[in-house]
Amino acid sequence: MSKIRSFAIVLIFGVFISIQAQAQVHVGVYHSGYINQVGVGTDNEKLYFGELRLLATDIIDFPFGVEGMFHRNFKRGEWVNLHAGIMLGILENGNNAKVGLPLGLTFKPIAAHRNFAVLMEATPNIYSSGTFAIRSNIGLRYSFRKE
Repeated sequence: MSKIRSFAIVLIFGVFISIQAQAQVHVGVYHSGYINQVGVGTDNEKLYFGELRLLATDIIDFPFGVEGMFHRNFKRGEWVNLHAGIMLGILENGNNAKVGLPLGLTFKPIAAHRNFAVLMEATPNIYSSGTFAIRSNIGLRYSFRKE
């Protein structure tokens, strides 16, 4: 994937986050086997929210990847949120675009600090090469929102 296309994806999603977030965003670090992800997104307590994830791995010569995730909260509670959506991603080499359907649970385990959350997520996805995979993530999220 060209650097211009990567930059365009990041820019478009950044504008989307800026318009919708109004300074209420979340950040996260997720672990999925040997591929880690770093994400930033809109307020995940709203009915609809989005997130931009960058693949972050320590494997030498692993292609850089960008994913845009758009979710809908089906259950929003004091302790847990249940959400699902669509994921669109592309790897650096440009030959592997992917589409997925993430299903996640966001747990807020600390009653006095609901901005901290634990994410558990499964994403069945298909690559443009025809390969099918199911990715599972576990990670930590922190929401910066006005109380």
